[in-house]
This record gives sequence, structure tokens and C-alpha cells, in this order.
Amino acid sequence: MSGGALEGVRVIELTHAWAGPYCGMMLADMGAEVIKIESPRQKTEARGGYPYVANESVIFMMLHRNKKSVTLDLKSEQGKEIFFDLVRTADVVIQNFRPGLMKKMGLTYEKLREIKPELVYASLSGYGNTGPKADFPGVNMIALAESGLAATTIDGENPPVPLGYALCDVVASMWASHGILSAYIRRLKTGRGQEVDMSLLEAGISLMVSPVAQHFHVKGDWVAQTGRNDSNAPSGFFKCSDGYYLTVFASYPALWDRFVEVMNLRHLTQDSRFATRDARTVNAQALHDIIAPMYAEKPVDYWVDLLVNAGVPAAPVNTVGRVVEDKQVIAREMIVKQMHPKAGEINLVGVPVKLSETPGSIRTPAPLLGEHTDEVIGGLGHGDRLKELRVNGVI
Repeated sequence: MSGGALEGVRVIELTHAWAGPYCGMMLADMGAEVIKIESPRQKTEARGGYPYVANESVIFMMLHRNKKSVTLDLKSEQGKEIFFDLVRTADVVIQNFRPGLMKKMGLTYEKLREIKPELVYASLSGYGNTGPKADFPGVNMIALAESGLAATTIDGENPPVPLGYALCDVVASMWASHGILSAYIRRLKTGRGQEVDMSLLEAGISLMVSPVAQHFHVKGDWVAQTGRNDSNAPSGFFKCSDGYYLTVFASYPALWDRFVEVMNLRHLTQDSRFATRDARTVNAQALHDIIAPMYAEKPVDYWVDLLVNAGVPAAPVNTVGRVVEDKQVIAREMIVKQMHPKAGEINLVGVPVKLSETPGSIRTPAPLLGEHTDEVIGGLGHGDRLKELRVNGVI
């Protein structure tokens, strides 16, 4: 098998938490050589978060598969000298440290492009590099709130509901990897690098297409006022007899026709409240009040089979236990087992996008702290200095 579509691309990762590491993981899965720079004073238990196995963070192991770890003190002159040597061999740098830190350390895009003009330099931050809030601290929950995503979950007097773990971090990573690859393709044509500037706030806003459309073209913030998260009906979550929730989408005219047929609700087509798609949206609650009691009578899998066989999109609201046993998930290799030198066998989320000729893959486990320091720094021509660098605490 090929090493992947990005084989031969060297990426330096100066990251922590989720947004930067997830972006680097995406590139590593596609074959890039991703080198994570870590502090020589880093404590193993600080690499990631709960849960831990054998003192190794499972989150870290998931986000850093296929990468190399190099310890390097970037605050020392020797460390910076070696880092600049590494930049000369690299194609991409990814960083997501707090605003101002890279400038303080002298590692901004402006500085590094003097060393490597064709470098693609990606910055991920809470608010981006420009604008009045550029220096504000930002994390996932802040971005959920600022982008409006949190408000789409307000239901009456109930507070907003968190939208899954680190949603804005992960979406920002995806956009950043898209930006990196776009800039890299441009570099192949022009020979010039550039900076990719991505924020958690903009990641959240990128998911707000429907709410923004409603804000400008429907009176008021209809989504936040009603607690619904799209402008379709029937479209929602319904509790079934086994305690699981069903989600069904039958708003489009053709889907509505199939829905009323399979659910034996043909009489609703004569009801003016539900005669058109717009009418069903306006009267969504009344429609859902009619169908909810029906779904409560049988288990979720019964309804999924019935609706899907009739050509109506439907699915269970899966717990993780159901997800990992789903035959589609298994067939697409989205849960992958891997052996880690300390933690033993662990389960990872697989590579989502499939390439026909150069598929991504999970090849190596997350590195131990500094596992590849000698290999990478020695490869830069500093092999005879490794002992000295260790004595000085540079590595």
C-alpha cells in the first residue's frame, strides 16, 4: 500500500488541546510526516486528558497516531537554532497556542517565511489573527456561544445545550486542513507559501447557514425562539417504546408522500396546516404532537426498518455502544484497533474520507514523549550534539 496521498510532505506541529492536534492528525492519516514538538519538561500525564490508560491519555493517543514526537526547548537559543533547521526541511507548520505567544517566542509566520519562503503556516485561534477580539482567549464553549450555535438549542426557558465534545475545535481543524492543502496546491503552482488563519469562532459560524438564512429572511431569530434546529417538518427526535429516540426527516414533498403512506396518515394531506412544506414548517409542533404518540408504541428499530424500507430517511439516535456495533460503521472501518507500547490494545476512530488510489491509514501509534528526538534532530546534522543537548536540557 502507498504511504498515502501526502507521502513526502513534512509537517511541524506546535499544538495542544484539540484544534491543532486534530488538524495534524488529518494530514498524518493521509501520509504526511507530522513531527510534534514538545517541551523537554512536559509531563507524560499532561499530554491530553481523561481517560488515561497506563498513565497515557487515550485522547492524546487518538489525536496523535501516525505522528512523531520531538522534545525541544524553544525558549533556548540552541533549541531555536535547531527548530529553524527543522523549518528549512518542512512544508507546513501548524500552531494553535494562545494569542501573542508565537510573537513572543519569535516564531510567527513573518519570521519563519524569512527562513523558508515557500512555507505554509497555519494558525488556529479563538478569534483569528485580526479584528478587535484577536487577542481574546477562546475555547470551544466560547465559540459555541459567540457563533450563535448554542442559541439554536434554546427551548423556551431551558438554557442552551452543549453541542457535543469540542465541536468548534474539530470543525476548525477540518477547515484548517482544507486551507493548508489549498495553500500547498497553490505553492506547487507558484512556489510561494502563505499563512492559513483559522478561528474557532468562524468554525462555528460556518455551521450556521440555515439559522443565518432564517435571521435575514424570516422575522426574528425563529430558531432560537422555538428551540428547533432547522426549518423542516416532520424533522425531529421522537422517543420510542424501548427508550431510544428516533429521528425522521420527511419534509420534502416526495418524502412527505411516502411518510403519510407508510405511517397510515393519508388524511393529513387534506389538512391545510400540513398541505405544503411551508405550512408543515409553520405548524411543526402540531404535526409532531400527532406523530410522537405513535412512535412511543414500538421500539426504535421497528420504526427505522419501516421508514427506511419506504424510502423515508430515519435512524436511531445511537449511543456510542450502538455506534461501534453498527454494521455500516464496521464495514467502513471507522473503529480501528491498535497496539500501543504502554497502553496495550486501544480502539481508535478510523479515517473518515476514503481515497481510491492513496487511501489514508492508521499506521503507527501515538509517540511516546520525545520518542523520535534523536531520529529527527540527528537527521538535521546534529547527531554528534545529542549528548550535549540533553545535558543542557534542550532536548
